[in-house]
Amino acid sequence: MTLLLFVVLLFLSFAEHELKSETSTISDHYWRDYTGRIPDDAILAGNDKEGLPIYVGQALFKQIGLLPATISPKSKSIQVTAWGEVFTSDKNIKILCSQNPHLYRWVPTTIETMHLLTNCVLLPGGTETETTLYIGRAIHEMQLEIGKVYPNFSPYKGLALPQNGKQVSYYTFELLAYNCSNFKDYCL
Repeated sequence: MTLLLFVVLLFLSFAEHELKSETSTISDHYWRDYTGRIPDDAILAGNDKEGLPIYVGQALFKQIGLLPATISPKSKSIQVTAWGEVFTSDKNIKILCSQNPHLYRWVPTTIETMHLLTNCVLLPGGTETETTLYIGRAIHEMQLEIGKVYPNFSPYKGLALPQNGKQVSYYTFELLAYNCSNFKDYCL
């Protein structure tokens, strides 16, 4: 009985430490209101097919959740996917910012291997029906796009992006991560 109590206490202590360290490692970013102007501290997500910068956005949709999306300086609205459909909004939009953008990396992965990314913290990008979503990107129709990535345990799989009013899924994509230790050769 004493040994079991010791193991339980040790596990709880370890779990509390892990939770605190993971929470503290991602406190570097914040979401600002997006009104059509890109803040100086916005984290660059890449460039569109015209060479213009794009950024990570997030929008709140009632009855759906908080969903990641592409922000383009050319537009005040964003498109997200949910339930296989595409939704557009120009309200309740946030843009991802940090004082230390060099600590963020786009890590190449697949749906089968994303659970192996243990050398960095995957950045949560929102929620949909109480499931935490991650921030991913892929080249879609010759255009770099940002979208939601479902966790491995979800019945939905991969990176979801909008296309012609419907949701398309990618099983090879890049995930936005923080404080990576072994991916410098692969990342933006």
